Amino acid sequence: MDPIVISGGLTAAFWAAAFCTLALPVILLIALGVMKKISAGPLFLGFASFFVSQIVLRVPLLQALGGQGWFQSFATHTAVYALVIGGFTAGLFEETARLAGAAILKKKLTYKTMLSFGLGHGLCEVILIAGMSQVNNLILCAALADPQGAAATAFLSGADPAVLQAVAAQLAATTPAMVGLAVVERVSAVLYHLFATCLVFHAVKRGKPLYYFAALLAHTLFNFLAVMLNLWLGMWIMEAVLLAAGVCFGLYVRGARRWFDAPQALPEAPATPGEAG
Repeated sequence: MDPIVISGGLTAAFWAAAFCTLALPVILLIALGVMKKISAGPLFLGFASFFVSQIVLRVPLLQALGGQGWFQSFATHTAVYALVIGGFTAGLFEETARLAGAAILKKKLTYKTMLSFGLGHGLCEVILIAGMSQVNNLILCAALADPQGAAATAFLSGADPAVLQAVAAQLAATTPAMVGLAVVERVSAVLYHLFATCLVFHAVKRGKPLYYFAALLAHTLFNFLAVMLNLWLGMWIMEAVLLAAGVCFGLYVRGARRWFDAPQALPEAPATPGEAG
């Protein structure tokens, strides 16, 4: 296979995106930890909630179903697939994992705890999904540019040349702006995860399960709109809408500080004989 050189601008964009999705989340968490804005226990529980719900459970399940003929036929219905698989199942697994985390932390459901858990869940997705994707892109760039090099030997050995050509074409069609938009999308996603964590933790803290179902509905619609807006209006409009939604989510979470740690009103004790009047 002849060397395929990816443009320097695109490679630089991959490096910048890798920094934003791998190093920057760690720096942010360390800074928040030093400032005592987050707690380690809920943070790691949030990481675990995403890892178990998605990496351990949902993704392998979808991979197993992907080999079934009926599932492949179902996947051809883009809108329905995006709504049910991309939206509802993602929400069902993740919001239920959040619910389990809130139940574990039930005795200390403070704003700080909620923020820690939400960042753990959201940034775990950034690191494992977006961050590792950028690392994969950088490895592919190096391997395609030097088919005899170490990267190609380690990662492309035995690969079908037709597949490699298709991958190279896909990379070549990518622009630095598209890579930047993918990073912006992660910002919107993290803000959503904080919003959903706020809703689910409120459901447990105040004993109002409708907030859990609201988070599930929001997750379904957020993921569904991301797919359909991209198809209908294009990537730029889709990212603008998601970012606007993310800003609204962030404002909600910020405003929630006022009521999240407010003491719950205790029910009045029944009057005893002689006290009435």
